[in-house]
Amino acid sequence: MRGAISTVLKVLLAIVAISLAAIAGLISWMFGLKAKLSATEVATYLRDFIEGSGDDWDWDDFTSVPIANPQLEDIRRKAAAVDLPSTEEGLTTLQGLLAEAERLAKSEN
Repeated sequence: MRGAISTVLKVLLAIVAISLAAIAGLISWMFGLKAKLSATEVATYLRDFIEGSGDDWDWDDFTSVPIANPQLEDIRRKAAAVDLPSTEEGLTTLQGLLAEAERLAKSEN
C-alpha cells in the first residue's frame, strides 16, 4: 500500500513540476525574458544532470527559460527535447551537447 501511495505522490510531483516549468516557459516567452547564462554555466547544468548531482529543480530551470545567447539557446532547446527518463541515446545526445558547451566555454575565456 505504501509503495502505491509513494508512486502516486511521485507522479503528482512530476505533473506539478512539469506544469510549473511550462508556466515559467510561457511567461518568459510572453514577456521576452531570457536568461543571461554563460557557456560555462550551461555546461554545468548539463554535467550536473548527466551525473545526477544537480539540485532538484536545476534541470527544470535550465530547460524552461530561453537563453539570450543563440548558440547556448540551441543547446538548451536540444537538451530539453531529450525524453526523460534518459535512455542511452538521450545520454549520448546530452554528452554531445555538454562537449559543445565546453568548447564554447573555452572560447569565452
